[in-house]
Amino acid sequence: MENLQNYVEKIFRAITSSVFLCPTIMCEVFFMLKEAALLKFPEHKEIRYQVVSGFVFLRFFAPAILGPKLFHLRNDIPDQSINRKLTLLSKAIQSLGNLVSSKTPAFGFKEDYMIPLFKSFNEQGRIDAIRMFLDIISSATRAHSRSIDFEAPIILKEGVMTKRAQGRKKFGVKNFKRRYFCLTNQCLKYAKSKDDEALCEIPVQDILAVESLEEESFRMKNMFQVVQPERALYIQANNCVEEKEWIAILNKISQTNQNRLQNYHPAAYVNGHFLCCKSTDQVAHGCTPVSFGVSSDMKIDIDSDREIERIHSLFLHHMEKLEALQATYRGFTDDCAKLEVYSGESPATLPSMIIEDTKSCFETLNEILKCVISLEQEHKQYLKMLQRNIVLGSQDAPIGKDNYLHVSAQTKL
Repeated sequence: MENLQNYVEKIFRAITSSVFLCPTIMCEVFFMLKEAALLKFPEHKEIRYQVVSGFVFLRFFAPAILGPKLFHLRNDIPDQSINRKLTLLSKAIQSLGNLVSSKTPAFGFKEDYMIPLFKSFNEQGRIDAIRMFLDIISSATRAHSRSIDFEAPIILKEGVMTKRAQGRKKFGVKNFKRRYFCLTNQCLKYAKSKDDEALCEIPVQDILAVESLEEESFRMKNMFQVVQPERALYIQANNCVEEKEWIAILNKISQTNQNRLQNYHPAAYVNGHFLCCKSTDQVAHGCTPVSFGVSSDMKIDIDSDREIERIHSLFLHHMEKLEALQATYRGFTDDCAKLEVYSGESPATLPSMIIEDTKSCFETLNEILKCVISLEQEHKQYLKMLQRNIVLGSQDAPIGKDNYLHVSAQTKL
């Protein structure tokens, strides 16, 4: 039971910490589902959590744990012993999703020995963590909805930091002051103290980038900038850990903004110009690529040529199956609504599937085969030309029998 509790704890932390990785399209689905449920049952406030929890825990997390091979998490099928453990984990995670509405300790468990596990997780702190997770993935901001003004804000992070005046007043002095900052799923705001009215609010949609600021800008450490359409807000955190935490969460909450910048200015705008590139335009395009990607915290460099080559090789490797599938659909008409029985030597190679539009499938197969054959012919022509142009003793075929044979083998058809 202790091992099971440890596994559940790890899964719980992984789920609640992945809140900002939820795809925007899923956030839109969760938001519309929540709104429809509240409209149908306005007297039940907990319904906003139940409908979203039923989707994300019952239809996503629990099945992925129960069937890891189905979700490409494992290559092999778990044995009976492991499958039993995965079943218990799946039940536990599903019950964690029901914490927001469960009123009995044994909710969701048929086994009595699982009740202590549920009791250990049935704490207010965990319930609040799940509610925040469900609130954020179904929030109006994450879904880019117009109903954001009617939704209660969710506090994500707060604390006291030092900020530089933004110069919103024409004759204002740009000095540094301590302010209370609060980040919600709707905006970043700051005030003189926690109980005072906000002096400034920056909507999440207006956050174009969040990056560290060079220390030489103001000769101050642990500074970062929140770039807005017209200016940047310069903030100094209390330490380097806090700086990284604020940068990370601000980037995550704004990473789905459609107007995110690709470049930024690493130094501040001081005395009428940026210290990094000396540009005098305060809204000029940045001179350095941003460090955070648009979708998640990873920057992905895709080699399109290599990916196309890989797709072509996959098609080429399965040419026999494609040709067999093409032969199956050959001669079909628009009135044909049923597949003919495959009469080849190896029926098992043909995947069992239901094709709604056999004519379109047949035409698509023809186009794929034409492209694959055409590319392969051009590739063979290139190899022939390469073999003809090989000069013994050149850089491509240096002196030595073994080297020449190796190059010949590479270009041999």
